[in-house]
Amino acid sequence: MSADPILILQMHRMGDLILTMPLFVHLLRHWPEHEVWVAAEPQFFQGLMPLLPNVVFFPPSHCAVLTERHYEIAINLSSRPQALDCQARLTAGRKLGPEFLSGNRLSDGISNQHIRGYWQLYRAALTQNNWNNAFHWADLHLLDLFEHPNLSRVPHPRAQAAGSGRIGLVLGASEAAKRPSVDFWARLARRLAAEGAVPLLLGGSAEQELGREVARRSGLHGADLCGRLSIKDLAALMRTLDLCITPDTGPMHLADLAGVPVLNLSMGPVHARETGPTSPGQYVLRAAMSCVGCWQCHRSQLYCKQAFTPSGVAALVLSLLRSSGELYIPPGLALYRTGRDSLGLHSLERLGTATEASCRPLLEDFWQGVFLFLYDPTQNALVTQRLNRLHSTFPSVVKNIASGLATLCSTCAQHLKAPNSRLAGDFWRSQSPSIRLFSGYIHMQLQNGDYSPQAWREALKSLDKTSAFFTNLS
Repeated sequence: MSADPILILQMHRMGDLILTMPLFVHLLRHWPEHEVWVAAEPQFFQGLMPLLPNVVFFPPSHCAVLTERHYEIAINLSSRPQALDCQARLTAGRKLGPEFLSGNRLSDGISNQHIRGYWQLYRAALTQNNWNNAFHWADLHLLDLFEHPNLSRVPHPRAQAAGSGRIGLVLGASEAAKRPSVDFWARLARRLAAEGAVPLLLGGSAEQELGREVARRSGLHGADLCGRLSIKDLAALMRTLDLCITPDTGPMHLADLAGVPVLNLSMGPVHARETGPTSPGQYVLRAAMSCVGCWQCHRSQLYCKQAFTPSGVAALVLSLLRSSGELYIPPGLALYRTGRDSLGLHSLERLGTATEASCRPLLEDFWQGVFLFLYDPTQNALVTQRLNRLHSTFPSVVKNIASGLATLCSTCAQHLKAPNSRLAGDFWRSQSPSIRLFSGYIHMQLQNGDYSPQAWREALKSLDKTSAFFTNLS
């Protein structure tokens, strides 16, 4: 009998499926004796099948049949009830991700589900609470498979320009807030063409009208390829580009994984540390604003989107294509280069002479270190280093974190004394913004353990370990 397959449940959008490709590749490389099966939406996986010939895809309608097999590993990356039910009913040597519970546990507003895996629990706790998260989604898919959170041996493609003079403009995104306007694209394409570049307008069937209008306004009717290419053909064409200019969207990840140089126009409710290009050496352009990286804007207008101008982006693109001399960074914008740190985790490095006025990058790094340490205690030096860096630059922020942790410890200690004590459903929201990422995780940890005495002890242990780093600060 053949070895048990590995099952991945990924029933979200195209971009989510493409971001799961590094996981597929890793599983195929390190578990070659096991087939990799994936349950996903046909409208998304059909185009990707030629790019992943060794992956077996199934539509969600096959979930009932999929539960009849035993799997080496079963990973659920979906929040859909169908996926939760499938994950609960199947058997596997190891399960990761959420699944329905057989009992009914709906207290304090949570659903009757249980999440397996440290990093899967962390990922779930980011729902509406990702502020200060520094982990990329693609990395979070992989981390539970490693005893130590070190992805340095996970390979990533290296971007290389084709030397063709072609510049791809990916026009669409899942939300209008995440992509430039028609006028922006038309003016950018026209400016690039005037400088001798060859702009190509790229997108799927949903962008056909957008492509026609951009082509009409720019006068580049032959440049419109929206809706004319399969995903396989799009990937092949992308490999002929010198640069792909794109919002945060599925085709961006396709270009990134195909080794195409990418300039990500990171605008609207997105965070490049979570969903930007994953490969080292790619460029991310975003507004130089402290609120950048949210997932829901509450301001009267998208100021982060307004910071982008066609002339500024064109000047940056032309400086990138010259590949010599100083890069032009448009006023009001910040340019970053993607990388991989000593643990192989996704990172963003700001380019240019401007310094970060916001504490957020250092705060993100600190909390990333904390969660790495809670998973692997050998990472304690990393937490100390990042806390000292944050303290030397923003001591008031560190003071606020320490105060918030002390309050959180006191609250949890009081609850531990009361049998069957539970936190209110909005408890994590009431905590200081500087510790809300951590309080959200603690809250999810308690919910996942059904507020048992063991769950409370684990929560207090996490709090004690984290608070200990503040004892030696002056």
